[in-house]
Amino acid sequence: MEGTTRLQDFKGNTLRVFASSDTCNVWFCSLDISVKSRLVVTGDNVGHVILLNMDGRELWNLRMHKKKVTHVALNPCCDWLLATASVDQTVKIWDLRQVRGKSSFLHSLPHRHPVNAAHFSPDGAQLLTTDQKSEIRVYSACRWDCPPSLIPHPHRHFQHLTPIKASWHPRYNLIVVGRYPDPNFKSCSPHELRTIDVFDGSSGKIMYQLYDPESSGIMSLNEFNPMGDTLASVMGECTLGQSSPPYSPRFSAGSPKLSAAPSTPRI
Repeated sequence: MEGTTRLQDFKGNTLRVFASSDTCNVWFCSLDISVKSRLVVTGDNVGHVILLNMDGRELWNLRMHKKKVTHVALNPCCDWLLATASVDQTVKIWDLRQVRGKSSFLHSLPHRHPVNAAHFSPDGAQLLTTDQKSEIRVYSACRWDCPPSLIPHPHRHFQHLTPIKASWHPRYNLIVVGRYPDPNFKSCSPHELRTIDVFDGSSGKIMYQLYDPESSGIMSLNEFNPMGDTLASVMGECTLGQSSPPYSPRFSAGSPKLSAAPSTPRI
């Protein structure tokens, strides 16, 4: 770990270093950018969040959480609105125009367990959070104080597992997340598969489960391309030093009906 947030080209050449800790005890765990506002925001493992412009000039560096900042997200429609998630069991909402210190957040959203991620929906109207146990939450951005929608889901934390993070589909109100079967989970069934689960973002109902027997590890990270027709899924399993290939199910252009590549998933 080099303790930097940097811009690189696809050949691995460093074009700009935005932030550097200059110590092996501090490293950066989260990153987001706003192309429109030309801003870069990054969070580290001791609770600091740094805001920079695209030229690399630091605008502020504040300790916003008590522990590691696992995720930072700028609202795609209101890019002055920032969400930060942490293992201190909170998600905090900030107005970048009014940040003065760690207590200047707009809202603090307490969770029962450490939080892996906080993603704004593509329209900026909802916030999706993933904890380190068995809960996915959907908050309304216009009613932060109202109870969120809760989706029970097994994705417990494990020391050597890349933290599981739920994410949004860019066109439909769908949530995608990798499953880590838990025998203590209420609905767990014998020989449950490590599927990629797709939920309806409004009802919380599970819509699809994807599974490829050739890539049967835990799919910790799942992200759609901007068109929403391809899903890249990544797992941390390695065999003889070679990572397993990502599984890429595809959405049809007209509706969220699933097909798959390279092999048909079990739905």
